[in-house]
Amino acid sequence: MKYRDSGMPDETMWTTFFSPEEILQKMDVLSNTATFLDIGCGYGTFLLPASRIVNAKAIGMDIEPSMLKECSQKAADEQLTNIELIEADLSAPERVPALRELAGKVDYAALFNILHCEEPVALLRRTAALLSPNGRIGAIHWQYRETPRGPTMDIRPKPGQIVAWGQEADLQVIKEIDLPPYHYGIIFIKGESA
Repeated sequence: MKYRDSGMPDETMWTTFFSPEEILQKMDVLSNTATFLDIGCGYGTFLLPASRIVNAKAIGMDIEPSMLKECSQKAADEQLTNIELIEADLSAPERVPALRELAGKVDYAALFNILHCEEPVALLRRTAALLSPNGRIGAIHWQYRETPRGPTMDIRPKPGQIVAWGQEADLQVIKEIDLPPYHYGIIFIKGESA
């Protein structure tokens, strides 16, 4: 399912909104991360830099074949051999063998600029099901103010909303981060009942 207001701008414009390496560092994507999963990897903005950090593999997942093709070409051009790509919809993970195989094995799942979707709690729960015992979910989103891009204000979540959704999904917040100029981040771990 394509989430509401999820179209990607031109890549040249998109890359002006982020310092991916800095965001990954602040969001605790570290060298002790074995398996990193970027849900909705798009152009590979975070996937490719993450592949240079993690000690095993970086997996990009998207529903758009064109985005995955672009990521594949970039990985080949940059000789990044630890990247895997999955064409999948996380709203139906049971239908995707590659996602069933990942269940319980992901150390870090990135939900970057995606939690304005129609069912954020369900997305967080399905993502949590992929995590290893000490796995984390990193969520970043556009600040709740006018920004040069991002979803409309009526569906743009505030940090407190994402925290509440995470708690409803049996996740615990371990860190909240300001990611200037346009974003904020929240890192979750599984709660005891998850």
